[in-house]
Formats: sequence, C-alpha cells, structure tokens
Amino acid sequence: MRMWGIPSKCPQCSSKMNSSGIYRKVREVIDVDSRYYLVGADYPRCCRCSQPVCPWSRDMLSQLDVAHRSLFPAVLTTQLALDRKVMTFLKPRTSGNSSSYLQSAIEEGHSEEWARQTIRYLADCELHKKMATFVPSAAIYPPPPPFRPLPLAQWFETVHSNDILSHVEEMKGVITSTYGRILKMDSTKKVTKKLAGAIGDSAAWMSNIGNEFGQVLNSVLTTGEGAGLEELCQGVVTRYRNAGQPEPEAIYVDRDCCSQSSVSAVAKLFHPWRSAVRLDSFHFMRRFNCGLTTEHHPLYGTFCAKLSACIFLWDQEDVQRLKEAKRAEWKSSHSGHTPTDDQLMATISPAEMKRHCRRRTRGVEEMRSSISGLLESVWELTDTTGLRLVSHDSMRHVWEVQQKHLECLQDPAGVALYTKVGTLQKGGKELDILRCGRGSSSLESFHRHQCAFIPGWRCNAVHMQMYMLEGISRWNMGRAKEAVDVEGASTLRSFDVRLMSHLNNLSQRVHGCALVPEFTLPGKPTVKRDLRATLVARSITSPPLFLRHPPTQRTCIS
Repeated sequence: MRMWGIPSKCPQCSSKMNSSGIYRKVREVIDVDSRYYLVGADYPRCCRCSQPVCPWSRDMLSQLDVAHRSLFPAVLTTQLALDRKVMTFLKPRTSGNSSSYLQSAIEEGHSEEWARQTIRYLADCELHKKMATFVPSAAIYPPPPPFRPLPLAQWFETVHSNDILSHVEEMKGVITSTYGRILKMDSTKKVTKKLAGAIGDSAAWMSNIGNEFGQVLNSVLTTGEGAGLEELCQGVVTRYRNAGQPEPEAIYVDRDCCSQSSVSAVAKLFHPWRSAVRLDSFHFMRRFNCGLTTEHHPLYGTFCAKLSACIFLWDQEDVQRLKEAKRAEWKSSHSGHTPTDDQLMATISPAEMKRHCRRRTRGVEEMRSSISGLLESVWELTDTTGLRLVSHDSMRHVWEVQQKHLECLQDPAGVALYTKVGTLQKGGKELDILRCGRGSSSLESFHRHQCAFIPGWRCNAVHMQMYMLEGISRWNMGRAKEAVDVEGASTLRSFDVRLMSHLNNLSQRVHGCALVPEFTLPGKPTVKRDLRATLVARSITSPPLFLRHPPTQRTCIS
C-alpha cells in the first residue's frame, strides 16, 4: 500500500496500482472520548482497468504485512468508522453488554470530554477578556462548536458485524477444532426465547454437545427436544474421523440413555461409535420432583442431599487425606488441640469435598435398596403445617419407572472421570485439585451464559448466528486456557486467533520461543455441514442455517 511506500495490487485484476493523486475523502473515526480523522496521502488506481481504490479498504489492507496491518486503528463502515479500542468493548458477551449500553456510555464520555474542552476554551477567553481591559482590543469570542451526538446503537452493531465477518474462518476453526474423550449432550429453551422476526416461533430448543472441559463442539436449533439431531451428531462423528481422533469413551445425556432393544436412541445418533451412553445424575434426581408435593417444601433440600448420597459414594482415601489436612489446619489455629470427629467434619465444606475428593456410583442393587430405604423413611414426613413432602401415588409411579435407569447411572468401566488440574497446600499438606468429567453440569453452566451471548431481549436470524458464533469461539478458548496447565503461561487475555497466531510466529522466529505458550492454533474449518452455527450473509427474514425441522417431535422422558 502506497501510504507506507509498499506496492499494492488491484483487488479485481491483480495488476499494479499507480498513484492518481491525493485521496480527498476524509474518514471520521469515533474514539473512546473524542473523534479523529483518517486522511489518505495517495489515491491508488489500477493501471489496467483504471479503477480507483480506497487506500484503506479491506482489500488493500489485507496486502500489508502483519506489522503494518496492525497499525490501522479503525473498523470502517460506509460513512463513519469506529476505533478498535471501542470495538473491543463490544466483544465480551456478558449480561447487559449491548450496543445500546456501549453507545450510551461512549456518548457520555464524549459529552464529558466536550464539556472539559469547552471549559478550557471559555477560561482562555475569559482570561484574554480581562487582559483586554488594559490594552484596547476588538477581539470577538465565537461560541464553542456545538456537541455532535453519536450515531445510533444500530450503527455500532453494524461495525461489530463487519468485524466478525473479517474473522469468521478463525472462529469456525476454533469450534470445529474442539474434541473430547467424554461428551455431553443437553438442550435448553432459554436462548430460543430471544429469537425475533420470521424465526421467532420456528424453534423451541437449542441442543448443544460439549466435552469434559466445558467446551462446546456444536449447537443446533430444533423444533422439538431430542428430535432432528441426526445430522448434528453425524457431523461430530465425521469431524473425529477426519481428524484421526479416537472416539469418545462416554457420552452423558439427559434422556434416551437406554432402550428395551439392544441399542439406545443416542447410540444410534452417534453410529458407528461404541461409546458408553450414560444418564446424567442431576436429571435423574430431578425426575423425583414429580413425586413431591412441592419443591418449596422445607425438607426438599434434605431429600435431595439424601438422594445424592444414595447414588454416590466418596472415595475414603481422598476423604482421609482431606481430614488430615484439616486436622493439621485446626491444630495450628487452636494451639495444638486435637478436634473431635464432629468438629472436624463441621470444618469441611461441600465445596472442599467436591474439589479434593472423588466420588463413584454405587452398584445397581445397592443403589436400589438405598433409594427404596430413603423413600420409606420420608413417606410420612410433613412440615409444621402438616403438608406432606411426598405424594404417595406419584412417587410410586416415578420410582417404578426410574428403576430401569439405575444401570445407566453406573460409571463407565475403565474411564477416568477425574482429572488433576493442580495442587493446593492446606495445613502443611498437599491436596490434589480435581475436575470431574461426569454428567452434563458443565453444559448447564453454558446454557446460562449462552443467553448472555445475545445482548438485549430479541434478535433476528443473522445476528443470532453472529452472536452465537463469536460467543462459542470465545467460550471454547477461555475453557481451553483453564483446562491446560502450561508452565510459563502468559496473563494475556485475548480471543483474537489471528493476532495471537502472528504474535507467536514472530516471537518464535525472533526469540525462538512463543510469547503465548498456552495458545494452540486451531485447524481450518471442516465442512460446512459440520458446523450448524455458521455465519452466513442471508436476509433478515430467512431462517438460520442451523435451524432444523424434524419430521416428528419427541417431548416425553423415557
């Protein structure tokens, strides 16, 4: 590009570009608290097709090397431009972070800066006016320039869209380069309530597939829970096969975990994998709520805790190590006095147990007898007003139906469900920090954050895909950094794949090491059918590509 003395080529015919004078159009850029202007020093024109080209168009900037390209400070639109520092504020997908909020905050910053600059101008005028009393002067003090309001929030959204369109391939690569040895599949209704326009009532469920680290492999909108997911699951199977990845060891689901025949519905979706299909214990326990009179009963929390104890058993070696650490901690803070067992257990919180101790599922018959004993013990329990905890007829039916799923709750044989992610010193003793890959609780957490990916209350089809694509890619990169313990990892917080890739490549060539060692360059996007949340340039009234209408709807829980 001739602005920096670098020759450029025509975007249309790749011919050499010649200078044709000064580029007369001045582009105004909105910064955090002020405005500045882009002035072109050269107006390139193709020597073959005689087509003039804007010196800072995307086609021209893409011909620059990384160092010069990073100097360009703004994201352009037709009339105005937005500084990249402001653009960064639109990227984090948190609750309340919308283009309306950003426009309001930036306009407030511009207003305050205008007021400060005006005060300085008026103060100088006042000082000059006082000095004019001693020296005759015919000075005229023109009024300060009026404050110009910022564009509407829709313009900020347009700039955000342009920026995402320039990184689509990198974002798709982050999602389609995600794998796992323990997969989870779950659905939610929350995010579908934000669909607006022609697709407002066309989808009822968002189904997601995640891994043991909480990353998301794929997402799809359907009109019914558990239906129309064949293409989604087979796309993941194809992704594993093309990448040479081994098939997952286990798949946790919230429904369709078993069948009266030999193959469950979920196993058919992931054919020809032979992964063990297991039921998530949280959803199993939630089914017992149908047998309770109300979830607001004072004994509801106690019942759930007892039910969990009937399903899982703590590893006694891990519990003993935690007790020894807490005992040493107690002695150091109580002048060497030894605590009793009750005092020691009172100091161990459930969060500490979950963080440092492993659990395993009880056997089928042991689990059946434990749950039966629990139900017998709460059969006649009431609160102070006489309200029963259990509805007899309903609970009998629930327990009769759910007994067949006890086999689905068992931990898969030979699968390591716990991963050591670090150590912690407590009471002078070293304890392991463990992460559990069992169940689909990580997807439940993602469902809550997924709604924050879409700011505001409603969203059309194009923006829905745009937000989901950016949100999932940032989510996966964040979970990957937490899951990998890399020595000498940087504290850099960036989700720009292209930026970090160039940074590591340059530092590797110059210093022989990567400045961001925890960053792994994702592969190229796989086939489009593998990614349901692909961003496409479609009309607002068109349904998104990842919307699927299944031939039948299955809403019952087997």
